[in-house]
Amino acid sequence: MKKYQIYGIGAALVDTEVVVSDEFLKQNQIEKGVMTLVDESRQAELLNAFSADKHHLMKKSGGSACNTVIAAANFGAKTFFSGKVAADDDGEHFVGDLADSGVSFHMASPEAGVTGKCLVMVTDDAERTMNTYLGASEQLTGREIDEAALLES
Repeated sequence: MKKYQIYGIGAALVDTEVVVSDEFLKQNQIEKGVMTLVDESRQAELLNAFSADKHHLMKKSGGSACNTVIAAANFGAKTFFSGKVAADDDGEHFVGDLADSGVSFHMASPEAGVTGKCLVMVTDDAERTMNTYLGASEQLTGREIDEAALLES
């Protein structure tokens, strides 16, 4: 019997959900209802705009593969996830949130840089608009693969 039913590999992103107005999207030149890849400076600009307007941010570990592994864990599957985070607060949050969800995570040391984030902006009509900076996830290598856990999957 294998230890894990699912081993996921993918972008380790901190999904950062925030409720915004259509006016906020317009003011910040964000196309509503789409996912846009952004660079680090653009994402920092948006995070500063959220702070200036005193928006409440809700953070959870995310990324498509990670969300799938967490959902499977919520249904009782034994799961493992490999992704790359940076040595920053968001990286610590990502790893802690995975542990709280019952998902095992590889033990590769985080590196310098910025953990990726997906800013999920939700308007009153429940439309979601995403701006994603992949951050450290872009540097995912074989170093983040736990071969023992993979063989046990």
